Amino acid sequence: MKVTITKKDKNELLHRFELEGSIEFDAVTPSNVQLAEALAKEVKLDISLVVVKQILTTFSQKTANFKAVVYRSAEDKTKVEKDTKHMKKVAEKAAEEAKKAKEEAAKKAEEEKAAAEAAKEAPVEEVKAEEPAPAVEEKKEEKVEEEKAEEATPAAQ
Repeated sequence: MKVTITKKDKNELLHRFELEGSIEFDAVTPSNVQLAEALAKEVKLDISLVVVKQILTTFSQKTANFKAVVYRSAEDKTKVEKDTKHMKKVAEKAAEEAKKAKEEAAKKAEEEKAAAEAAKEAPVEEVKAEEPAPAVEEKKEEKVEEEKAEEATPAAQ
């Protein structure tokens, strides 16, 4: 993709440069993001400060004309550029995901506290749990011995 800037106007009121030019491309018409990347390299600024306004292709040719603006700072851009419905939805979605992440982090912290408290109390409970276990094993051994004795007696009769 070859980008040629034909017009570069400085707009002091809005703190931006207004660019017009043409693009020559080989395959598909470049997207706004691809054009913004190329313009950011040309102007030597961050891609987030570039806003592509339009790309007008020429029918049956691999060329297009574009209009774009490049802001001096992110503050200037937010003052002038309005968020589209799509961008508002993206921002809302990002905010919801951040909120969910915070809630999950809080739940994990609570679980870790509960696990830490359980670990402190666990040795006391384990000692109590170990005492009845041998009694159960002794009863099982007694039942096995009784079954062996019962099996031996009917065979002897």
